[in-house]
Amino acid sequence: MIPSSLALVPLLPERQAALKAIAIVEHAQQRGTRLARHPYAAAFMKQLSGMSRISVQGLNHIRGIYLRPREKRAPLPEWESALDTFLRTAGDVCPLPLPGELALILFPEIAFRRSERAEHAAKKSVSRIVRREKLAEDYRARQLENRICQAETELAFRTPDTLRGWFTAWCDFVPEHDLKNMIRAWSRRFLSLAGLETLQLYSPDAACDVAWEI
Repeated sequence: MIPSSLALVPLLPERQAALKAIAIVEHAQQRGTRLARHPYAAAFMKQLSGMSRISVQGLNHIRGIYLRPREKRAPLPEWESALDTFLRTAGDVCPLPLPGELALILFPEIAFRRSERAEHAAKKSVSRIVRREKLAEDYRARQLENRICQAETELAFRTPDTLRGWFTAWCDFVPEHDLKNMIRAWSRRFLSLAGLETLQLYSPDAACDVAWEI
């Protein structure tokens, strides 16, 4: 670690103590050393105040915490447990009674991590929405295709005399241009409809006009 005196931006004493405490505990774990109940908190307080045991005076060495001698807000064991969890998770978890802004003081990189997570979560959310919309669009397309196929099948059994009933049954469920194309293709079976103007490609008549005229 670069000494604070040589760093371009000197580390806060609390941040130095936190980084050293984490390194000390992790090194002890690698060696298989038996650890105290709250090793991170003990190592941190030792680096910061010279005393492993937590105290009101020791807590007041931490920027963002100020307790009067008789005002602990919570029992000291709760402070110790919260501080140990906070250091063990490198600021990801900041339990009460620790102040929430402590993570930004001791671990300023936490803000970047949280921002990245929020961005990743937002992208996943957008991706889920897009995927749901695509599935819904595909479902609607399949439903329309099925309706068109069913309408074509029913039309095959119709004659000019019964066309109007078919059109009435399907005009609200199949698009206008599909109905007109189906009627035009169907009409080729009947010589009597060969000269009908409304069936010509250039005809501007709507499908309902074609069906009614037939």
